[in-house]
Amino acid sequence: MILKFYPPYKFPLIKFSFFLFLIISFFGCSSSKRFNDDDYNYPSSSKINSPNIGVLLDDSKSDRIILESNVILYSAEKSLAVVNSGNTISVSANGDEITISIAGKNFTSEYFKLGTKEKNSIIFYKGKKFRGQLKILTDGSKIYLVNELPLEDYLRGVLPLEMPIGKDDENYEALKAMTVAARTYSLSKMNKNNKTFDVFMDTRDQVYGGVEVEKEITNKLIDKTAGLILTYNNNPAQVFYSASCGGHTENSKNVFGNYDIPYLEGVQDSDEPYCSIMPGFEWTEEYTTDKLLSFLVRSGKINNTNYKINDINIDSRFSSGRVNKIKFELTSDENDDEDIIISGNNIRSIIRRSNGGILKSTMFDINFDGDTIEINGRGNGHGVGLCQWGTIYLSHEGRDYKEILSHYFPGTEINPIDYDK
Repeated sequence: MILKFYPPYKFPLIKFSFFLFLIISFFGCSSSKRFNDDDYNYPSSSKINSPNIGVLLDDSKSDRIILESNVILYSAEKSLAVVNSGNTISVSANGDEITISIAGKNFTSEYFKLGTKEKNSIIFYKGKKFRGQLKILTDGSKIYLVNELPLEDYLRGVLPLEMPIGKDDENYEALKAMTVAARTYSLSKMNKNNKTFDVFMDTRDQVYGGVEVEKEITNKLIDKTAGLILTYNNNPAQVFYSASCGGHTENSKNVFGNYDIPYLEGVQDSDEPYCSIMPGFEWTEEYTTDKLLSFLVRSGKINNTNYKINDINIDSRFSSGRVNKIKFELTSDENDDEDIIISGNNIRSIIRRSNGGILKSTMFDINFDGDTIEINGRGNGHGVGLCQWGTIYLSHEGRDYKEILSHYFPGTEINPIDYDK
């Protein structure tokens, strides 16, 4: 019998509603492919004390949680109640606390968790399976639904979406390098000690897809490199990566401004870019003058499109070859002539792709004939740190993951996470 509980009252403060569909299931062991990796003797991720990371799944405004499976409601790790399938939970935020109402009972706490006592339980949410627990908390203005799970388990849902797997084990060392880089990136976000969550589940951090995207080869590599990160001067390194650097990675300060880090200075791959093996390495975008003017209006550079573009010039480039400054010379009958200058990585978010997405990279040339604008570029991403397709090339050339990481992050070392720091 399924019961639904709808409280007769409403809380006076902020109200929100998450529609959670949680189903707990269990998976047996399956046979694993054997890889030639006898040179390494790393601990299994299941045998290390992996810290928990918080992944934001939802911050929708709602006042109810509808459950489709039996779970346990926890408060500060204390078991409060068994929530049966079909029950409806009302949620309200009161300052820094959450109040939950179910079956006529109210519970108030700084946060709540939904999960089971099973170590390897799987939770369903919006059609996806996630390891760990679901945490409900607030910052006083929003209620957040966060997937809280061990760092090593989080990586299982990241690697297959952030790096091409390839055929069989052809990208093995590249994937291993990416595993260490992704773990290091994750740890740096965790070290910020944010109150609500550590990472987004999209490209604002690392794309995370939960259990269903996991692959045998990446799970094996996560186990084999468990706890290993990049360090610099005995501290966790600051790590970035992008799909294709176009042949030369970028100095971090040229993209992020406040980062001036020795091991994040630009490095050249070779005369023939390693990452040229990426499909779509070279690309072209074409625009009308009206379309380009609409980009300038959208970004607040000009107030309207009643301008004529007289000329477009690349004023300067970084040593990597990426555009540093681009200048638009505009005239108008209604306004004074204007020169609009766009700098650095802002170019990518202002001059969008024809499909509306962010420009692939700033490593490009531009042609303007008075009516149309053509941008011819190469690479994909900001270019700082590890170049993923360059990493794949080096892996195919027989380089191991240590050599690959040393190339893209010169001066760094690979060490286990020091949980005491």
